Amino acid sequence: MTPQPDMDDPLETHWAISVISPEDRAELLSFAQRALQRLLTGSWRIDEPRPEHLVPLASAYDYAARERLEHDGIGNPLAPTTPEAASQRRQRVRDDAVRVLSLNVLLPFDADDDTGTLYHTLQLAAIATAAGRRAEFAAWLELYRERAFGMDDSTARWDFRLLRAAVELWVEVLGGSGPSGLGRAMELVATVREERPQRERELLAALGESDDMRMRFYLFALFHVVEAATQVLLYRLHGAPRDAAQLAFMSLSLAREATTGDVRMRPALDWLYEATARIIEQRTPQLELMPEREATSRVH
Repeated sequence: MTPQPDMDDPLETHWAISVISPEDRAELLSFAQRALQRLLTGSWRIDEPRPEHLVPLASAYDYAARERLEHDGIGNPLAPTTPEAASQRRQRVRDDAVRVLSLNVLLPFDADDDTGTLYHTLQLAAIATAAGRRAEFAAWLELYRERAFGMDDSTARWDFRLLRAAVELWVEVLGGSGPSGLGRAMELVATVREERPQRERELLAALGESDDMRMRFYLFALFHVVEAATQVLLYRLHGAPRDAAQLAFMSLSLAREATTGDVRMRPALDWLYEATARIIEQRTPQLELMPEREATSRVH
């Protein structure tokens, strides 16, 4: 059986991390601290050499932190909890996300893998938001935005175009401030809703029977990733729906179930709800301070 972590213990005690020697961990974390400073000051380059064990340690921290999210328990927004327990969990998730981001934001990836680039972008955007470290992600995106979103995908298959739209939508929703700063997000939602019915039919009609069902599950997952982002977008713009966190959680849960076993997509999906929760927490006090008449007019 897989050892289960004690949620009160530091992240470093998780079995996935402890398999890497303390000496190697200390060396890699020291490298990450220096590299992050260079990333923030603009002197980090895409082709920088990385230490040999950076990828395994970054993956171990990510795996351990995601296991501690407890989306089947206290991490579920519908689960009963106390304000104290919720506050403690929120702080633990933030601390874990800071450590995960410090390593994963430095990872290299395959220049020929456009889909992998998009998954990685989505995951980093979510982790950075959960960690409250948008500056690190903004610096990373400055280096990689053209690669993630700059290519011409007009001839690409609909599944890739939908993935790219979903990732860019989340990047905009998590990073923008509305309503003027969320114009691109609204444009992406409108484009997906307009193009999806025909593009999806065309794609499925071109596939053989063996690939059809697999693609249907994948498209179903991407649709719900977009729906979750749309709920967060509406909340950022209007403060409604009031149950946006629960609606986003349900959409992301459906996406996770539809992509069970997808080792590249699942990490991003696990972190997206935590990012959603942070965004909604930041927006809610603004609504509570707003006069009732003004709040109502904004919702409508």
